[in-house]
Amino acid sequence: MQFIMKIFGWPLGFVMLGCYMVTGNNYALAIVLFTIVTRLACLPLSIKQQKEQAKMALFKPKIDSIQKKYANNKERYNQELQKLYTEEGYNPMSGCLPTLIQFPILFGVIDVVYRPIYHVLRIGHNVINEMIATANAAGSAIQTASYYSEIELMKVVKSQPEIFSEFAPDVVEKIRSFDMSFLGLDLSVVPQFALTYNGGFNWYLMIPLACLVFQIVQTVYMQKSNPAQEGMGGMSLMLYIMPLFSAYICFIVPAGAGFYWAISAIVMLLQSIFLNIKYNPKKMAEKIQAEMDADKEKKRQQRVEARERLKELQNNKNDGKTDRYDGEELSASQKEENRRKLAAARKRDAEKYGEQYVEVTDDDLR
Repeated sequence: MQFIMKIFGWPLGFVMLGCYMVTGNNYALAIVLFTIVTRLACLPLSIKQQKEQAKMALFKPKIDSIQKKYANNKERYNQELQKLYTEEGYNPMSGCLPTLIQFPILFGVIDVVYRPIYHVLRIGHNVINEMIATANAAGSAIQTASYYSEIELMKVVKSQPEIFSEFAPDVVEKIRSFDMSFLGLDLSVVPQFALTYNGGFNWYLMIPLACLVFQIVQTVYMQKSNPAQEGMGGMSLMLYIMPLFSAYICFIVPAGAGFYWAISAIVMLLQSIFLNIKYNPKKMAEKIQAEMDADKEKKRQQRVEARERLKELQNNKNDGKTDRYDGEELSASQKEENRRKLAAARKRDAEKYGEQYVEVTDDDLR
């Protein structure tokens, strides 16, 4: 898990550093700015999700029809459903991407929160390890491989700066002056599920609670404002599971990660309101329906033209046994081949567009 966090934490660490510098070395404001930046980066995916959901709502009646028709044949139902997705050009997993992409970002944020000396203060690993060794020689018990090694080192530097006299003064001062607090809460602390903390009310509970509440509000808004969500199936369930999962995560990682996720839920709510105004589901559905109808009419015209060309070909007869078109003879076997192709084309059209199949007659080949 540490390896995965480090992979995502490395690039996000530079983003966090930029946000920290822009906000005047304010760690809490840096997280807020970092959240806005990452959400804006995901905005194109959210727009695509909005469009895909509107498209899904259009052929939901077809899905219901398939489900009713093959209620007792799950295998055939899945086959017909996949066929429908292919014909409509819809990927049911596309709606999950904006939600799933939050996980690698969260892993990176957790790594950034766990390792602020490296990511934000940009102090190298060698120096950090040497400082940990110095702290342990003075009586501390910091484990180098621990998630909390940098946070524990930071506490030692702030409480016993004198034991680090052999290190560059600016390095020690950087760590001493680094403030990870927000409204009096140390964001390096892992929230505990308890009403009291250090003899008083456990205000750290507010971070997981805020994360849970804001995500539920954002999810409910999405469900109510976008009728296309009715056809999302398992994705809809995932949207309601995510807030609970988020709250759970907030109790096992430093409060800074939970603070990020709570801010992210607020930003996502504002983003959902913007998308609902800019890309209204009803208007988008109407536009997509018009495009689909136009495409369907174009294909119908192409079929009519193909049939007309085939009739024109068959009308160029030669002594009743062979047909001639543009100087080339069509034999009786060729006529039979044309009959077979036309029949196959009619069957495909009947299945695809819900039309009634009509047998090919000799008149169709004239």
